[in-house]
Amino acid sequence: MAGMYLDWKNLALLGASLPIPFLILMFMIPETPRWYISKGKVKMARKSLQWLRGKKADITEELNIIEKMHQEYVEMERTNAQSLFSELTKKNNLKPLLISLGLMFFQQMSGINAVIFYTVQIFKDAGSTIDENVSTIIIGIVNFIATFVAAAVIDRLGRKMLLYISAVSMALTLFALGGFFFVKSQGVNVEAVGWLPLVSLIVYVIGFSLGLGPIPWLMMGEILPAKIRGSAASVATGFNWSCTFIVTKTFQDVIELIGAHGTFWLFGGIVVAGFIFIILCVPETRGKSLEEIERRFTGRTRRMSSVANMKPMPMSC
Repeated sequence: MAGMYLDWKNLALLGASLPIPFLILMFMIPETPRWYISKGKVKMARKSLQWLRGKKADITEELNIIEKMHQEYVEMERTNAQSLFSELTKKNNLKPLLISLGLMFFQQMSGINAVIFYTVQIFKDAGSTIDENVSTIIIGIVNFIATFVAAAVIDRLGRKMLLYISAVSMALTLFALGGFFFVKSQGVNVEAVGWLPLVSLIVYVIGFSLGLGPIPWLMMGEILPAKIRGSAASVATGFNWSCTFIVTKTFQDVIELIGAHGTFWLFGGIVVAGFIFIILCVPETRGKSLEEIERRFTGRTRRMSSVANMKPMPMSC
């Protein structure tokens, strides 16, 4: 909204002011219990976990599991010191890393950042009957609101269900948008459906904000083993932004090569491929602790209190 009224300098200053409250609020958040355990600060770990779970929550069992898992890693590191690359490429670690990279790939190759960055241009090219600046503001507001909706339902519907909803809605709207541009390129008068680009992009952004937007980042922190979580997350994040750069940089070139309709159909096809990837390879992590998720990937069988009787997590690959 500000971009409609401010020049780029004042817009940059506005953006620079937003991290200030973020910085202030960060001082109110404790370090993670796992980090405290790794530093031998058990009391601080208990305090941190209690803060995260709530004052009335019983955290004794969960804290014991975290301590035992950390001790396992300490023992493993003593007997099997390996390079970072070797750790990342070990079978038990490579699988969750590849799943995380796959989610990052399909998130960005769905074309979301290209669409967001070029929203005004897209509406101009579409000849939409609605002002392109107003349309862009509407898209931004929808994106903002839909993210909160995702946060509210993510633990009710589960990660995979939201990813399914996200992929289907995004694919359908991308194909619809591509169809609109194709018909327009054939010289057909599309004024009667001038609302279609806005509606398609609204549904597209809602779909992204519900699933493919937040969940790859959430699952990256859930499925990556603790021993490589920091380094593997760095690899996944770097890969994500590399994909962002490629899509954004080549967007206009691809439009010139295969047309706007072909570009949106291409993005739609990639989302369909992502849908298949989610069905076959992405596990459901709802209601699982980090230790339970990791044990599913690593195949450890040591019995740890209630974890001994946990049900297997559905996983196809």
